[in-house]
Amino acid sequence: MSADGGERDGRLVGGRYRLAERIGSGGMGTVWRAVDELVGRDVAVKQPRLPGDPHDAMVRRIYARLHREARAAASVDHPAAVTIHDVVLEDGLPWIVMELIRGESLHEVLQRGALAPEESARIGLAVVGALAAAHAQGIVHRDVKPANVLIGTHGRVVLTDFGIAHIKGEESLTVSGEFVGSLEFIAPERMSGRGAGPESDLWSLGVLLYAAVEGWSPFRRTTMESTLAAVLSAQAPPPERAGELGPLIERLLTKDPDLRPGAAEIAAALEAVAEGRSLPAPFEHPPAQDPSGMRELSDDVGTLRMSRRDNLKPTVPDTAPDPALDPAPDPAPAPKSRRTPALLAAALAGALLVGGGVWLGVSVGGGDTSYDEGVEGAPPGRVDAPHDIPDDSSASKKPAAWKTRPERKIDAEISVPSTYKVFAREDSDADHARTAARLVVYSPSEGSLLQVRLTREDTASTPAMTWAKQEAATWHDNDAGARTNYTKTSFHGYDAAIADTTYDDGTATRCMQLVIITADQEFYELRVDMPKGTREEREGTALFKGVRDRLKIGKDMTGS
Repeated sequence: MSADGGERDGRLVGGRYRLAERIGSGGMGTVWRAVDELVGRDVAVKQPRLPGDPHDAMVRRIYARLHREARAAASVDHPAAVTIHDVVLEDGLPWIVMELIRGESLHEVLQRGALAPEESARIGLAVVGALAAAHAQGIVHRDVKPANVLIGTHGRVVLTDFGIAHIKGEESLTVSGEFVGSLEFIAPERMSGRGAGPESDLWSLGVLLYAAVEGWSPFRRTTMESTLAAVLSAQAPPPERAGELGPLIERLLTKDPDLRPGAAEIAAALEAVAEGRSLPAPFEHPPAQDPSGMRELSDDVGTLRMSRRDNLKPTVPDTAPDPALDPAPDPAPAPKSRRTPALLAAALAGALLVGGGVWLGVSVGGGDTSYDEGVEGAPPGRVDAPHDIPDDSSASKKPAAWKTRPERKIDAEISVPSTYKVFAREDSDADHARTAARLVVYSPSEGSLLQVRLTREDTASTPAMTWAKQEAATWHDNDAGARTNYTKTSFHGYDAAIADTTYDDGTATRCMQLVIITADQEFYELRVDMPKGTREEREGTALFKGVRDRLKIGKDMTGS
């Protein structure tokens, strides 16, 4: 056995499947390419893995249940659902043998750019067909996302990760309140206690289609807390590139699951768009299926994977922006149900629970557990003095010295006052190495509300202003009094935008954010959070400017 708990190449599993190479891993196991020596074909073999002692009685019960559930998942029969060939008990553990799909995931495809509505509809049509087949068997997938949609040879579309089902009446793999799946794709009703039904999978399909045509996920935010808030309360911006798909996507993203279209209506609309025909008339919506009788399945029961866009922002020139580039303020958002911080905290706590030996959380090393994190930015080259700040001479004092901190993993050099220390750090591979998100947070002390954040994500295909508005939308959705000033600018020739937001979630907060998209489509964010109307706000605005003006990003600037 290898150091990471996996097996070495060459092991024969079930007396038939010879492990050839490791091709992937997730929270619940490792996937191998193997050779079926009986028939001489390549297959994918999933080796199960759970935290804890494999000889522990509880873990053994879980493995026995996984065996039964994998066999139940094999009943899903559809050309777009990955085929489960066999479930082999090896040393008491259920190894799942599946067809090997040669190709790439939709997640990887989208790294090269958004898709046309017709191609997005073709892919969505296959996915909804696989989901309908699963729902007919009483099974809910719960983790529909681009990383779980494979595009094989000759354009075949396959929905994967049908490897684990939750059978009604049996002990759950997760503790009550925990979430299975990628947070930005999870339907809001799952976070509010209703449970997962077919409509939850269809919501996820709507998010997937939105990401396919627009090139970005509508509910992804910089932190787990703000992503939760967006899913629960934010309305996705109307898709701009969806064409005929736009109305369908908006209906799929309705917060009320009873108002979403059913699989048959979705399939009819997707087929029409894929073939360039006019959309059919909407169906009369049938009653929603009771989720209590559904089995839930998802490969990644052990991992809540988030592509964290806590992104790093480069410094800005010392010239004031051209007023012509300053976009008009967005219209006030439509009234939405207000979600209290307590509700979001409860949902987040569920997502982070550790129970039954299964860890579902992603945490920022040691760090940030605040509910909201704003996206404020000041116009480049000018940070106006905040209003209504107590007049205290200490507030205007500048740090005696600045220290440059090389952050090689994010190709950056950040300078902060010498009294600032690393408060949190995250090096997350997200779903794929090529979209790794890396974050570092500096703070003068553990209890301070004044923080400097620098983030980088490897791939971003949308303009900086779009990102800035998307981030700020979270605060407006949860505080009707939130206000944001936007500025379009550039940073060393790169597309950049600034957002300066004030909001109140129980504590008046100001957040300044600079977003940059480099020529290589890398996303950077520099962000400073500070309490509003205090001496620390004056310090924070000066800090933002100082860090911004000293910041270096990218290999061209840092030489890394």
